[in-house]
Amino acid sequence: MSEVIDIDGNALLEKYGTGQQTRKQRLRKNVQLLFLGLSAEETAPLITLLRTSRISPRGKQVNTEQEFLDALGERSWDLILCTIDRGDFTSKLAISHLKRLDKDIPVIQIIPSSDSQLLLQGLKNHIQAVVPLDEKELVLINVRRELDQLDYRRRLRKAEAALAEAEKRSQQLMDSSRHPIICCDHQKIVYCNDSFLEQFGLDSKKKAIHKSLIDFFVPDDRAELAEQLNSLEETNAGDLLLQFVAQRSDHSEFTANMELSRSNYNDSVITRVLLHIDESSNHHLLSKDLDFVSGLFNKDYLDRQLEQTTQKALRGGNDQCLIYIELDQIEAIKNKFSHEGSDQLIRDISSLLGKKVNKAHLLTHPADNAFAIIFNDPNIKTAENFAEQLRTKIANVHSSVSGVDVQSTCSIALVAITDSTPPPIELLNRAKAAIYALRKDTPHGNGVRVHIPEAALSQQAEDEFDQLRKAVENNQFKLLFQPIVNLTAEDQTHHHYEALLRLVNDEEDELSPNDFMSAISDPETAFKVDRWVIEKSIKQLKKTLNQEHKNVIFINLSAHTLGNQKLLTWLSNTLRKNNIPAERLVFQISESDISIAPKQAHSFVEKLASIHSRICIKHFGSVTNSQNILSTIHSDFIKLDGAYIPELGSDPEQDEEFYSMVQQLNSLGKTSIAPLVENTKTMANLWKAGIDYVQGYYLQPPRENMDYDFFAE
Repeated sequence: MSEVIDIDGNALLEKYGTGQQTRKQRLRKNVQLLFLGLSAEETAPLITLLRTSRISPRGKQVNTEQEFLDALGERSWDLILCTIDRGDFTSKLAISHLKRLDKDIPVIQIIPSSDSQLLLQGLKNHIQAVVPLDEKELVLINVRRELDQLDYRRRLRKAEAALAEAEKRSQQLMDSSRHPIICCDHQKIVYCNDSFLEQFGLDSKKKAIHKSLIDFFVPDDRAELAEQLNSLEETNAGDLLLQFVAQRSDHSEFTANMELSRSNYNDSVITRVLLHIDESSNHHLLSKDLDFVSGLFNKDYLDRQLEQTTQKALRGGNDQCLIYIELDQIEAIKNKFSHEGSDQLIRDISSLLGKKVNKAHLLTHPADNAFAIIFNDPNIKTAENFAEQLRTKIANVHSSVSGVDVQSTCSIALVAITDSTPPPIELLNRAKAAIYALRKDTPHGNGVRVHIPEAALSQQAEDEFDQLRKAVENNQFKLLFQPIVNLTAEDQTHHHYEALLRLVNDEEDELSPNDFMSAISDPETAFKVDRWVIEKSIKQLKKTLNQEHKNVIFINLSAHTLGNQKLLTWLSNTLRKNNIPAERLVFQISESDISIAPKQAHSFVEKLASIHSRICIKHFGSVTNSQNILSTIHSDFIKLDGAYIPELGSDPEQDEEFYSMVQQLNSLGKTSIAPLVENTKTMANLWKAGIDYVQGYYLQPPRENMDYDFFAE
């Protein structure tokens, strides 16, 4: 029995963490599902189907009306999957409760086979989609469509609430502003604040409302002011800065610096006029919009201009492009030369961009390592060519710091601004995501990447499907290994790794099984892939037989392989010929695959145990009958579903549920494994929970060799 050693938590994190910022593992989208009237055997294939599409289902099974109502009060659900009515509690009654409680949860009915009557009845009952279970692709399309539309509705509700709050706040700011503010509709004043009344010597808003704005300026300036107001209304151009001579009711005059912009007021598009009475006020306005290091407009100004640009684009015919530039080495320069080095480089690059970027486009410096350009051209290819020119120019900028030359390459993202564009914050998020994807493919950056919308990605995935199938048939595989590290004891004799399959496509990209296994349609091909992985793993083990430590490899098996009797015969013969102890192999089987065919899985696991190979149930906690599987299928290891790990520490109730699940596994003598460990915080929470083993990029990304230093100090 291994000795449990008491290790300080911080020491543990320092020991096992790489201390380097490595590429994060690609995470699934967590989805909360409510299964209505579906048995565990019926939910399992649905869970497996969703999992292959990078959806991590977290579900609950309900059968009665009271269970359904209790579940609705527990959390916010993303989707309800139901079947044909089998009892008193019908799908029609469930939808009635959803309407009564004002719950926005889409419902999809899964029927055994295609039936026009069931389809018609389901749609009459206001079910969003009725899909035959055997039409797996159609099921997946409808699930994704409903989830996307639900996400859109949720974001719309948040946006509407935020807009209402923003309008309320804007009204308060205008009312309390020390600057005179007027809102005009076709030159007629529809709003003015108290500062305007005070500045123009008026004792009542009645003397301003519905009056023409130009009447408050000297006669010589009225024609030009009227022309500017008309031009702004017709073209919806950006902000205008004008200077005219205003005239009070007593005919006294003063110079007014005016900032004109198009805005919304009481559900109408109006012209807002902000007056700056003296030069010091005007100087303050301009100063607050500038970044003092670069001399360019700052993040606040970019946000305001993006808001106006997107509003203008939404009306149609005003497409533009956001060019977002991040410097690749700025943090390294800052660490080596402090802010002196980074600031000098920023100033030099700002000077370059100021010369290269036409004044028709807005150039800003929203962050220490970033520049942003609102490119006033609808052609994305033109923007891409321009971005490529900037990338080359920036890479050639040399700055002198303490007699040393410093320079940085850059990564540039392009995001189209169109009539279907999202809010500005999402535009910036899309740009940063495109840069992240660029650096994922090219670690040092120094490139240009156009953001591709989700719909285009789906079409692109369909086009690549045949190429993937061809690559699978040609065995274009490679095998990587990722360590699985013990948190509770220092076992110096056994080093655990998971064998991770990668498919190398024609573009030399490495794809994980989640990206290509859907291209494998027949069981025989899936079996050949699994056997290839086992064979390569055994060869790796054979190389390390004479080492002091003993490597143990976790190998994933697909659902198709569980029913293939030839595997066990071949495996036992191969192990015997290579003199490999069977306990050095741990076969990982997905909990959802077991749930689909429990008898077949039970028989397969028993036969593996008979040759002394060990078993790990992965994705534990993802199906509704996890506890039943735990009691009926023998397993040496339990690998928890990855959906639990990123959320750890963010919700006390879910944390308690997680801790309880781990404690139960410990009480049953099961060895627990937590995957997808990305950071120190997660490690600390897993240590607290009592997890036995951890795995993830925080420890080490997958590599071609089993070379993790398990006992590094």
